[in-house]
Amino acid sequence: MTSPNYQSLAKRRILLAEDVEMNQQLARHMMQSWGIEVDIAANGKVALGLVEQNGYDLVLMDIHMPEMDGMEATRHIRLLSDPSRATVPIVALTANALKGDRERYLEAGMNDYLSKPFNEADLFRIISKNLTNMTTTETAMQTDLLVNGHATVNNVLEQDKLYNLKMIQDIAGGDESFVRRMLQLFLDTMPLTLQDLEKETGQQNWQQVGKLAHKLKSTVDSMNIVQLKEVIRQIEQQGKKAENIDQLPIMVNRVTEVMLATAAQVKKDYNL
Repeated sequence: MTSPNYQSLAKRRILLAEDVEMNQQLARHMMQSWGIEVDIAANGKVALGLVEQNGYDLVLMDIHMPEMDGMEATRHIRLLSDPSRATVPIVALTANALKGDRERYLEAGMNDYLSKPFNEADLFRIISKNLTNMTTTETAMQTDLLVNGHATVNNVLEQDKLYNLKMIQDIAGGDESFVRRMLQLFLDTMPLTLQDLEKETGQQNWQQVGKLAHKLKSTVDSMNIVQLKEVIRQIEQQGKKAENIDQLPIMVNRVTEVMLATAAQVKKDYNL
């Protein structure tokens, strides 16, 4: 088995939110040996303040901390006005990975979780999995909804592939013109649906939010936008039931960001 290339994560900057000093030192030692710059927060309130001040590539967030726990800190981070801060990958650190916890973490806005205790290989794997190929400040997607309702993304840089066209290509059977027509349809219709979703969310029309999420679900599945498959279903279900409404705007923001970034990738990949 090939050994992990720990130095591949060198020069990244990671925030570790953890209140147990021994856990802090163990995790920091591992990451610093890989060339990662590590900041420490002893509770969620401090972590939130550091994310507001600094650009991080990833946050390792303990669930149980004093003053403000990891779930609450994550919710606040996802509401930050700066997209480069609000969309930073957040990995939950937990000693109690029980059934249903993963869904709770996703609902709070976290990207993944790692059970404690963990070894060096576990930590490397989870960080590598959730890091994009750019620094956090580069991931900022400054979005504008134009007067005609079409969304644009400015300054979108190279990042991991957000979509996969296998299903569309299988249906096309080698007809590339069909693939391009489907992609153009995606580019033409998706921004208008996103605009409606944002408007209904702002007006707290949760039933309509659920219906619009259902509409977008088929697009997410057809384009195989993996990052949104679970969150769009959560919006649909919770919107229709008007449940966890404090989390719906956060999830809608996530859908908007990923959809706009996907559109930018499609335009670049296919010169559309």
